[in-house]
Amino acid sequence: MTGRKQPRRRTGGGKGLLLVVALVLVAGLIKYADTPFFSTAREKAAAILAGAPGVDKVLAVFGGDDTVGAADDARQDSVYAASSGGADDVIGREKTLFPDTVDETVHPMDFAFVLPTEGTLTSDFGSRLSPTTGQPGFHYGLDIAAEEGEVIGAFADGTVREVGQSDYGNYLIVDHVDGFSTLYAHCSSISAAVGDTVSCGAEIARVGQTGNATGPHLHFEIWKDGAALNPSDYLTDL
Repeated sequence: MTGRKQPRRRTGGGKGLLLVVALVLVAGLIKYADTPFFSTAREKAAAILAGAPGVDKVLAVFGGDDTVGAADDARQDSVYAASSGGADDVIGREKTLFPDTVDETVHPMDFAFVLPTEGTLTSDFGSRLSPTTGQPGFHYGLDIAAEEGEVIGAFADGTVREVGQSDYGNYLIVDHVDGFSTLYAHCSSISAAVGDTVSCGAEIARVGQTGNATGPHLHFEIWKDGAALNPSDYLTDL
């Protein structure tokens, strides 16, 4: 008489547990580590986590379900960072005249406007990892890669409000009608002065890589009544 076969023990649980532990440790590294070594590794770790099974449950432990989207953004934004360069957000942006709020409304522009410079879009408006620090942040404009010294034209008729230097390098701000303003950053040189009246498309600066930049490009922002707008809603030909 033969005995009953003993049920086969499953051996995959241990590996699964090890995977979960590893994911938890990496998730913690991504969210909390602040050393130069971990900052450099942050983008690679986020990209790996973005494709791992069950990562949503693991990352939720460290800050909610939104961290899953952040990991996906990290994988995409690492492509932007590897292109011709991007701009960091202004440090202490809320302490400056730069907007620290976003208006998702697409406001009608009842005036002529143009693309400020010809080039290639390398980083879009929205959440991303900084290409220079690896830290998550919000990108308030578009990065348009172009040759060093390429002409930057005024987005529309307006008056130059401010010319200065910051983490955005050499920058200028132009006020337009109806509460609109535009920012042009990382310029190699600026040919307009505060108080100048500029015409749509007229040269106001040249493309550069001053300030926190990893390559020659124009960082361009559009504001409305003190809030940042998504320039892609208006520059549809990029």
